[in-house]
This record gives sequence, C-alpha cells and structure tokens, in this order.
Amino acid sequence: MSNLFVPSWAEKRRFKEFSVCILTPHADFECANNFSRSAINMVAYSHMHGLNIEMMAQTERVVVDWARNDLAKLVKNSTSPYTDKKYSHCLWLDDDMVFTPDLALKLASEMNDFDMISGLYFGRHEPLPVVYVKNKKHDDKDDPYKHFPLLRVPSRTFECDAVGFGCLLMKTDVFDVVPEPWFTIDARGGEDIVFCKHARDHNLKIGCCGQMRCGHINKPQVITWKDSEDYIKSRPDLDENFEQINL
Repeated sequence: MSNLFVPSWAEKRRFKEFSVCILTPHADFECANNFSRSAINMVAYSHMHGLNIEMMAQTERVVVDWARNDLAKLVKNSTSPYTDKKYSHCLWLDDDMVFTPDLALKLASEMNDFDMISGLYFGRHEPLPVVYVKNKKHDDKDDPYKHFPLLRVPSRTFECDAVGFGCLLMKTDVFDVVPEPWFTIDARGGEDIVFCKHARDHNLKIGCCGQMRCGHINKPQVITWKDSEDYIKSRPDLDENFEQINL
C-alpha cells in the first residue's frame, strides 16, 4: 500500500467541491468478492483524503444500455441524502473490475482538463487496452463510430477519443450536454463508444489516466497489463491494424 497516490493539499481543497455517486450495472444478482473489496477499500481511502463518495447506485439483470440509462437518469435527478445537494460527479464501476484504493483520488486529481476520465484496463477476450482513438486515415463520413484501440498506452494522463465505462469518473453535468438516449447498442458500436462519440460531438473532453492500471476479472484469472503486453508481442500483425500514439 506504500505506493498509493497521496493527494496534495491543493488537490484536497479541490476535492471539497466533489460529491461522488458510484454507478454499477450488475449483470446478475451476484457481485464478485474482488470487486466488493476493491470498492470498499477505495471508498475508505478516498474519505481519508477528503474525497466524498456519498452513495452507490446499482441495477441488477438489466441489459447494459438500459442499465446505464437508468443509472444516468438517477444520478442526474438525485441529490445526496447527506447534503441535499446534486452530485457533482459519478464514478462508473463495472462489477468485473479490481483496482487499488487510490483509484477515485487519482482520477479526481486529473479531472481539471477533462469532462470524463478513465483508468486503464484491458479486454477479457482480446487483452488489448480499452482506450480508443480515431484512425487518422479513416474517413469519419464512412463510419463515424469506428475506433481503434491504442496498442501502446503512455504512463501518464492523455486525451483520447473513447474509453470503456468499466472505471470512469465523469462530471454529472455531462448528462445535461449530451442528449438522451445517452446509451444505445446497435451495429455502429457498443454503448460506451457511442456515448463517447456523442460527447465529442458536443466538445467534451475524454481522458485516460495511463498510470492507473486496473484488473479485469476473467475466468479464471484477472486480465492485467502483463497479459496485454504478452498478447501484443505475440501478434506482430496488430501494428498494421490498430492505432497508436507517439509517446
């Protein structure tokens, strides 16, 4: 635990303006023990350093785009039961994620330049980073929803075109800017990619905190940075098909 992020006094002063609600869509009634432990430890560590995570909202056994829309509407129209004030931020956390206790603090500390910012995690089926950019050679008019995963993610915070919603801190007023329905699934892309595309259409900035690496619960193992690195090395053909950024 000695390597956990510790916010500065200036950051702690900024955290006084935060009121965070965790949003978690559950695919089933059960919740992984690793996720529960990560979430509880994160809430405790956040409060130690002055970041107020005040509520957690969940859905169970609801199709993911419906679940996200329900949770978005709830946090947009609700107030904290402790302060009667609107939530300033929502923290999307999927129940198949594992993370260190400083996740929320680190994302909150990097929010200055972004409207939404993700931690870094990797796909279960193909262990590639769940961080995306538009291919500069691709014509948006052909398919504005087509994105490509970054193969080499820098160990710093950077702007990107789309992220997954597995561990994403977002300003709640984003839901006032992006029109409903916020989340949809169709042939164009998953609900997270579609949301990010619409957010960028409204000049909202999306970031990824490349140093905040999270695990993705799989059967039987958790997918980590090492799995992604080994997979990319085993697939030299990927460089031809996926986008990269200059470090």
